[in-house]
Amino acid sequence: MPLSLLIILSTYYLTQSWVQTKPIFQLGLSPVSECSGNVCVEVNPYTELTNIVFQLAGWNSGNVTPYSQEVESYFSPYRDHRAVLLAKKALREGLEYDAIPKFAMGLNSTEWSSYLVGRVHGNERLLNELAMAIKDFAQESNFSSFYRNHKEFYMEQIGLFLKENPDSFAIPRFEEMFFREKRTRWVFVLQPLEVYYSYGGWTNDTVYAFLGVCSFSNGTYSYCSASAHEFAHSFVNPAVDRHYGEFMEYKKMFSPVKDVMTSMGYSSWKTYLYETFVRAFEAYYKLKTEGNESAERFIKSQEALGFYLVGRVYRAYLTDYLPNREKYPTFKSFMPELARLIGDWYGEGFWKNISPEPTIRIAFMAFKADGVKVYAAQNLSESTYVKSYVEMLENAGFKVTLTDKLENGNLIVIAPLNSSVTRKLNRYVEIRGNSVVLNGVKYSKGVFLVEALRNPEGGFAMLIAGTPDVFEKKPSVGGDESLLNYHYFVYITSLKRAVAFG
Repeated sequence: MPLSLLIILSTYYLTQSWVQTKPIFQLGLSPVSECSGNVCVEVNPYTELTNIVFQLAGWNSGNVTPYSQEVESYFSPYRDHRAVLLAKKALREGLEYDAIPKFAMGLNSTEWSSYLVGRVHGNERLLNELAMAIKDFAQESNFSSFYRNHKEFYMEQIGLFLKENPDSFAIPRFEEMFFREKRTRWVFVLQPLEVYYSYGGWTNDTVYAFLGVCSFSNGTYSYCSASAHEFAHSFVNPAVDRHYGEFMEYKKMFSPVKDVMTSMGYSSWKTYLYETFVRAFEAYYKLKTEGNESAERFIKSQEALGFYLVGRVYRAYLTDYLPNREKYPTFKSFMPELARLIGDWYGEGFWKNISPEPTIRIAFMAFKADGVKVYAAQNLSESTYVKSYVEMLENAGFKVTLTDKLENGNLIVIAPLNSSVTRKLNRYVEIRGNSVVLNGVKYSKGVFLVEALRNPEGGFAMLIAGTPDVFEKKPSVGGDESLLNYHYFVYITSLKRAVAFG
């Protein structure tokens, strides 16, 4: 064989071997953490490193917190690094949302999970190349120095999270009691670069809740308290996977809500079951920690979003699963009974008439096509906000008329939080005077509540309620359009972004 050909073939096979082998690297950094027994709250160096690379690639570009700005300042010279370019490609392939922290936690594992490989459509080579590039990025940017220099900030975030969520260390025990299975380790991973989103994950016997920042006000970060939800997926998803064959014949029940669910990222009957069973558990968690009124409000909000089985599954938990520990020693063992119940509900046929509340996007599409009336309560029609809002709609091609009352047809209602009209229309968010309460935290300044509803008299209605200060300003136009897919959201003006709680 000619020497030149031998060299070419050797290079090819060496390259293929490198591509096919998953790289493993150690950062040599311990997570900044606080633990109690087998439960930890931490800021993990692998998720921070990965989130930095993905932020430079355009993910979470709306994050304007001081920490995000420090990241931009320190790492901006590496914006064109190969890791960032590959992260952009990975985002296009589907490595986004929960796949980002799951990829981060897999950097020092021996193989990629089938879930991650599936997210990039089987392109394991891309995962390997991205991992190698992130390793180079960490070394060339001296990420270790950045992480160590922010240890005090990370500890401060952990302290804030535990102060806002004093029951955090008790959640794992609550879940083990409900699902009737033990886990070796539980980890809350705080992600100060991730805005508004939280995810669940698990590897072997460790359960993770990856929590993003849900609000930033007066210099204080508030992390999303979706921990009970995210942890629950580690029990629910495997149980559904094992028994999915028993649910498949009822998948037509997904059809009435398919479009709405797909817009929220739940595009299949199986993922719909995951979310339904987890959210029914959440209702039970709220029952035990906040009382029946909170649980029922939560159920109504979920049903309005299109999770129309949550209330029924919740009641099945209360009346059948929980009282019968001997009959159902684990949550998995309750799956056949849930499948039977869903079969009964399928036979009733009520699901064929399900019509979820509209998303904000759907309401706006109707407003654009058919016109909309604007009603401003309590003399707000002369406010800076309302005048600018009407002008903005008209400039966007909407046919707008003003009205002085609630009436049928397409309607936008703009009102203070403490007004009678807000109390009449608001269904899903807790309001105390001129404050919105979200996950136990009260917000009294710079807050909008926005809800899309069906107008009982025909058409769609959208409620825009706010604290007094927001009506003194012009509407912001820098929100995240993807959040229009939600039924309701709260707009925190200090972040100039829409915060979704749908």
